Amino acid sequence: MNVYFHIDELNRDAIVASVLKKKLAQHGHNLVYGNRVTNRLLKYLHRAFDVIVVPRPHVLYDNWGDEWMLWDARFVMLSSESLGIICKDHQVMARTLLEKEYFEGKRKYVDRIDAFCLWGPKQLQAVKEFASEVSQKCHVVGHPRHDVGCLSGQSDRTAGTLPTNKAVGVITRAVALNDYFGRSSLDGFTTLFDDHFQYEFFNRTTGERLSSKRPGAKPAETLIVQVIDAENTLRVIRSLVKAGHKVSVRVHPKENIDVWKNLLERCNLNAEISDPRLPIANWLKSVDYIVGPPSTSFYDAVMLGVTPISICSLDPRRKENIGELWEDNNRLMEHIFKPRTIEELLNYINKGIRNFNSGEILNVLKDEADYPACSRSLDKVVSICTADVQTTKNRKLALVWFGVTRYLFFKMWRIKNRIRGRRENSAMFAMGKNEACFIDNLSSVT
Repeated sequence: MNVYFHIDELNRDAIVASVLKKKLAQHGHNLVYGNRVTNRLLKYLHRAFDVIVVPRPHVLYDNWGDEWMLWDARFVMLSSESLGIICKDHQVMARTLLEKEYFEGKRKYVDRIDAFCLWGPKQLQAVKEFASEVSQKCHVVGHPRHDVGCLSGQSDRTAGTLPTNKAVGVITRAVALNDYFGRSSLDGFTTLFDDHFQYEFFNRTTGERLSSKRPGAKPAETLIVQVIDAENTLRVIRSLVKAGHKVSVRVHPKENIDVWKNLLERCNLNAEISDPRLPIANWLKSVDYIVGPPSTSFYDAVMLGVTPISICSLDPRRKENIGELWEDNNRLMEHIFKPRTIEELLNYINKGIRNFNSGEILNVLKDEADYPACSRSLDKVVSICTADVQTTKNRKLALVWFGVTRYLFFKMWRIKNRIRGRRENSAMFAMGKNEACFIDNLSSVT
């Protein structure tokens, strides 16, 4: 059986693809890596695959219109991001999983999809409340990046006393200021008049609508908050370095990492920049604390025994611009330390205080990420992908054609990008032999 796996963001999703490929191989199946660029080829070469795995339904019809509904393949959804603030509003969670088209009356897409792999019981509850007819297709598999195969070979830093000089990870979130496609911050203001951002859905037949309370609907507030966070991030890095701590900066996968490298150099801040291709779990297991604005990365941290610290309270102006469905208000943030001054932050770290396994935190992780059962997440995904698949068709020749066509296509695509001066990034990259080997080697699963 051949499985096509869409990698939406290389720096985030590659580790899942790597582990899933090896777990499928243990059962005699073959996984082929795909991305936003190779999706263009699938329209003509889909006969090579028995199963197609993408993160959300819109990937299907955004790329292939309605044609994919007639393909002889099993379609499986495996979310790449599915916890945090969206779990707090069940209607928004259901809309995120099933897409706005479902709630606008276009249910044919969800009807054609064979299975939805959900991260936790909270997500399943949302579907049952707002789309109960879909719930039989939904399976709780847990957080895929916390499958044991994604975490193998990493040291345990949760035990013992912390050293005087700590290893502190700092995360950034300044996408509106530092977009990896090089778009201007002013581009964000187009969302003011875009129903896609202003409404979770708008059913023009029935008149039913749900206004968006996410950051994308408020471009001015988003910019203000990210400007404040960027300034505080730099101030925190400077203070941590001066205090003798080892600082590693993890740039948001949708940002331009070169801007941060240049910024740290010009500000004379002696902090390293994490390799963006390194899975976040590997990076987190090398630090004692993670510091930054509210983020779903805090979920990853506590699941790995790393204590998160939020900088959201360092500047009182920030709170005035926070909307209802911002990560500041997710369920985990209720239990995260939020110092009001950098001195408080340093004191917390210097004392070696830890906070990652309280009963309240564990309950949130169980609800939203199926922790700790998520350690077998990708085994469940394998079972779902291989269920009810007829493998009688010989797809070998079609797969060879796909490989040859992909090779030639990326040769031309890279030449075209060089001529236009475009750089590859985590979302738009060539899936060549080197890239495939890199992804293969991320996992030690045999």
